[in-house]
Amino acid sequence: MPRRVKLGHHYYYVVGVEELKSGSFRGKNVVFEGAVEGKPTIEFLPMELPSYRTTFSLGSIRVEFSGSPCIGAGDHVKVYGRFLGDCVIASAVETERALFIAED
Repeated sequence: MPRRVKLGHHYYYVVGVEELKSGSFRGKNVVFEGAVEGKPTIEFLPMELPSYRTTFSLGSIRVEFSGSPCIGAGDHVKVYGRFLGDCVIASAVETERALFIAED
């Protein structure tokens, strides 16, 4: 059984990219790390409550984060979030300098 860590009110399974690709953690909270592939896309969403959505890849796994973390291509990050099978909806992105947390 994989190790778990706690961030905020949730526990996350510490996994690797290959474990995510196998699909055995679909629907579970996971944490994994790696280098950001390519340039992240940051979208401004001007609805009733203006917000940002950042999309990037980490080990060929797509990550979506509701915020604007200061990351770029090649940065080493740790991602906490729920694995949906084709992507991870991140609740937090940790860099060497900061921890960016999305509101629950």
